[in-house]
Amino acid sequence: MKLLLVALALAVPPHLSAVSSDSAVVVRGTGFKTAERVRVQVIGREIVTRWATTTAAGGFRVRLARPKPLACGRLVVRARGVEGDSAILRIGSPECNPPD
Repeated sequence: MKLLLVALALAVPPHLSAVSSDSAVVVRGTGFKTAERVRVQVIGREIVTRWATTTAAGGFRVRLARPKPLACGRLVVRARGVEGDSAILRIGSPECNPPD
């Protein structure tokens, strides 16, 4: 079973998902290499960084403090593994509407 999980982890490209509240962002990553150290950053007006180690299936879950967002309430989540895996997730509206 473990071998199957490792094979599946290698077949799926790295992917991020996140849940954000007023105070924290919980990031889940999948598709990374087994036991890979991953630097996870939430980028807003500041950059908040945490490290995670992936499971045998290539996944991780980490909770970070939520920085003040960029324009239009946007945040960027970036995860980069020490073995080269990486993924980016943008949270919020990609467009800013100018005021009337």
